[in-house]
Amino acid sequence: MPHIVFFGINGVGVGHIARLSVIQRFLAKHNPTSSSEALCRSSMGPSFFTCPCTNVPKGRDLTKALNIRGLPGLINLLQSRINPSKRKTIVFDTWWSRSVVKKLKFGRHRTVVIMESFKPNEMLSILNKSNKFIDKVYFPCQAEEIEYHYKEHPALWSLLQDPKYEAIGPFVRAAETSDDTEKVIFTLGGGGDNKDEDPRYSIRGYIEQYVEAARILHEAGKTNLYLAKGPLMDIDLDLGHLKVLETMKLPNHFGSNTTVITRGTYNLTWEAIQAGAKLVTTTRSAVLPEFSDSRNQYLESKGYAYQSEMNGAALAEAILRDTPHKLAEATSLVNARAGLKRICHLIANE
Repeated sequence: MPHIVFFGINGVGVGHIARLSVIQRFLAKHNPTSSSEALCRSSMGPSFFTCPCTNVPKGRDLTKALNIRGLPGLINLLQSRINPSKRKTIVFDTWWSRSVVKKLKFGRHRTVVIMESFKPNEMLSILNKSNKFIDKVYFPCQAEEIEYHYKEHPALWSLLQDPKYEAIGPFVRAAETSDDTEKVIFTLGGGGDNKDEDPRYSIRGYIEQYVEAARILHEAGKTNLYLAKGPLMDIDLDLGHLKVLETMKLPNHFGSNTTVITRGTYNLTWEAIQAGAKLVTTTRSAVLPEFSDSRNQYLESKGYAYQSEMNGAALAEAILRDTPHKLAEATSLVNARAGLKRICHLIANE
């Protein structure tokens, strides 16, 4: 079994390390002979992983953490080429250092990327730049979703036909408990703000619209209205009818009588679906490379969720709709865990 290193680069949220930790925990349970460690750029890492986890600051510390810096690092790389027992599988989530993966390739370490769905031009640029240095790229979604996003973009679609790219999802943290209380939970993930954000899509901008939606829902008789407070979120607004829900295990608060409102981030989207909750997605920031709006459209086209404009009245209208007609199908898809089982098998055995 190879030694597996998980590396997550995180900015204003914890989505990357959350997704990697799902893989690590499954491997620890079902492949106990494999060994692993985690490196991440968030102090939240140790609360997600069950293996040893080190916080690696920005800069060149990743090469040091992987023991490939300077002359000793070169020697270690050479040894890894000769001695299979010294080889590692490094699993990145969405972002990676090009200079580091070049060195890893030289040492014959395996490099695997779990890749978010980015806007087409951004995705094509990223994959072209690192195509020859990455051994395998997995998309945490179904193949038909990748086709939905990219088939109308010939250059990217052609590149994605290479066997090194594989759709293998979805997979997310499973709820440890089920909460059947009728409630509405507005979420903003980790809750950090992006640099140069349009005020409309800042944390404050979202909360203002969430508060307005809650006012309308309260008038309609809804009383269990919550704002999930992410670990990076500062709240300095009057929340009106919203109560603060502060937890590191938000999926445990989801159930079949829950409505979850999210910006369309991957983890929260599928965590809600996994729990059988009614999901309402709304527009995400245009400054980010993620292809969230296309994902939101895909989920609605499949009958798994609703999408809404980012204003209080539209959100309230979507929340009050009946459960999406194919939600049960989507819930079964996630709970089958086929993608998670496959990716763990490939990482641990190839």
